[in-house]
Amino acid sequence: MTYPTFALDDITSLHESAQVEFKLARGRDGQGQLPEDIWATYSSFANTLGGEIILGVREDRGHFTIEGIPNPQPVLQEFWEILDNPSRVSCNILAIYDVQLIEIMNKKLIRIRVPLAPEHLKPVFIGTDVYTGSYFRVGDADMHASRKQVMQMLRRAHHCNKQLKAR
Repeated sequence: MTYPTFALDDITSLHESAQVEFKLARGRDGQGQLPEDIWATYSSFANTLGGEIILGVREDRGHFTIEGIPNPQPVLQEFWEILDNPSRVSCNILAIYDVQLIEIMNKKLIRIRVPLAPEHLKPVFIGTDVYTGSYFRVGDADMHASRKQVMQMLRRAHHCNKQLKAR
C-alpha cells in the first residue's frame, strides 16, 4: 500500500482530503494535547483507504497554518498508550515508523500514517461497541458507519479469518 505524501512546508497548498486530516493538538495550555477526535479519523482511514493525520496545523475557514506542538513527547506517549488499549481502540495497525515527529519552519509536528486495515481486522473501531465506534472517510469528513456497513465488514472479516485458519 502506498501512502499519500505531500510537502508540508508549502502552506498555501495545504488542504484536507479523503486521505489527509489536520488537527491543531495544542491543548488548553498551548503546549500540546492529543485531540479526542483523532480516533474517529484513525478508524475512518483504517476502514476506507488509509491516510495521514498531521498534528500541529490550525484550520481557519479553510485556510491552514503550521502552528506546531511545543511539547510533543507527552502527546506521542498518550497516542501510543490509547492505541494499545483495546477498550479505547479495537486494534493497533500502526508500526513505529508510521508515526513521525517532524520539524517544519522551526515548529514540531506529528505525522501519523494510517494504513488501510487488512480485511480480517475490519472494522477498526473506537470504544467497545463495533456498531457505534466504526467510521468511514467520506471526502474530508469522518462519518459513522451504518449498521449495514459494519455487518458487511464483519462478514468479510469472518470469511478472511476462516481462509487464514484453513491454510
